[in-house]
Amino acid sequence: MDYLVGVAEIVPLLLDGFLITVLICALAALGALAIAVLLLAARRSDYWWLRGLSIGYVTVMRGLPIVVFIFLLYFGLPALLGLGRVSAFWVGVIALAMNGAAFVSEVLRGAIARINAGQAEAAGALGLSRLQTWRLILIPQFLPIALPALAGELGFLVKASPALSLITVVDLTRRSQQVAMQIFDPLAPLLAAALLYFLLLWSLSLLSRRLEIYLEPKAQQR
Repeated sequence: MDYLVGVAEIVPLLLDGFLITVLICALAALGALAIAVLLLAARRSDYWWLRGLSIGYVTVMRGLPIVVFIFLLYFGLPALLGLGRVSAFWVGVIALAMNGAAFVSEVLRGAIARINAGQAEAAGALGLSRLQTWRLILIPQFLPIALPALAGELGFLVKASPALSLITVVDLTRRSQQVAMQIFDPLAPLLAAALLYFLLLWSLSLLSRRLEIYLEPKAQQR
C-alpha cells in the first residue's frame, strides 16, 4: 500500500510530459484527418495517377513501422537535405499524422462504401452541390459508422507516441524515465505513466461512446 501511495505521489511530476503527449496526439489527429480527406479525394479522383499515388501512400505507410518512419524523418531526411537540427516535437507530430492518415483514410473509405451510391446521385438530381451533398447527406450517415474505428486510430496514436521519446521529445514516457533517474526507482514512475496513459485512453473511449449515442438517432432519421 505504501508503494502505491508513492506511485500516486509521482503522478504530479509527470503532468508536464502528459500534457505534451496530449498536445502531440491532438495535433497529429487533426493532421491525420486532414491528410486522410485528401487521400480519400485522390482515391475517388478521375485521374489514374492520383488514385495510384493515394494507394501507394497508404500501402507504404501501413507497412512501415512507425519507429522506423520517425527515425527517417528525424535523422535521415535532415541529413539528406542538409537541414541541420530539426524540432523533435514537430517531427513527432508530422510522423504520427502522416502514418495515421493512411489508416484513417481506409476507415473513411470503408464507411462511405456502406452508403448507397444512389443517394449522391439523387442529391445531384435535386440540384445540391457536391459540398452540400457531403455536408447534408453523406457525412451525417458515414460518421457514426466510422466513429468507432476512428476512435481506435486515435488510441493507436496515443500508444505510438512513446516512440517519440527516442528522438528526445519530453513526452510522458521520457518524463517518467527522467524521474526514474532522479529517484533511482524505475518501476514507480513507469507505473504512474501507465496509469496516466490508461486514464487518457479510457477517457477517449468514453467520449467516443457518448458521440456514438449522440449521432446514432440523427443518422437513423435520414
